[in-house]
Amino acid sequence: MSSQLVLILAAVVAAVLFAAIAVWAIRRLGRRTGSRTSGAEREAERLGFSYTARGDKAFRERFAHLPEVPRGTTIKHVMEGHLDGRPALFFEATYMVSTGQMMVPIAHTIYTVESPAWPTTHIKPRNLFGRLAVKLGRQPRLAMENPAFNLNIKLTTDDEDFAIALLSPEMQEFMLSKTSVWWRIVGSRVCLIYSGTLKSYRMESSLQRMRRFWELTAPELEQW
Repeated sequence: MSSQLVLILAAVVAAVLFAAIAVWAIRRLGRRTGSRTSGAEREAERLGFSYTARGDKAFRERFAHLPEVPRGTTIKHVMEGHLDGRPALFFEATYMVSTGQMMVPIAHTIYTVESPAWPTTHIKPRNLFGRLAVKLGRQPRLAMENPAFNLNIKLTTDDEDFAIALLSPEMQEFMLSKTSVWWRIVGSRVCLIYSGTLKSYRMESSLQRMRRFWELTAPELEQW
């Protein structure tokens, strides 16, 4: 057998193997996606929320003011209903970013509940460098009475009086209880945001976290 024929046969075998692996990967991804969809749908129904597998462009544009929902974001697992009488809407948002070598997906899970038209306020965990700066003496623009809160949480707001009224000592402790999530108050909504795709087994605990936020919110802020 000539070396040329051997090369041709090797190329054919490689192409067949590549095609087989690609088909397997696509089917596996489909099973995983389908399983995640059915799990989220079942959990949404159990918790009393309607479920839509995908959000359209109009839906995305409703939340385009959030940094986690840039242009080109894909919206999945949209759940709508009420949380203790307040209109609530939850969804997964995924967009692509370039590393220079490849495109990688960035996903967030966003729980939102309608609120009064409160001043825009962001409550986010500090990164390593932010915490180090505070430890070295840098003072936050708006410092709370809890040193642990100032060290671990970055607070920005359009109205300092509102932020002070919202962040009671109990609310500060609540925010410190899970510093892997962040909160945005913007567009007449309170948003609880997780990094990563939606996990159906975490939905109920996330709703409880949102519920606890409202329990700790001073009643007078309803009229702010």
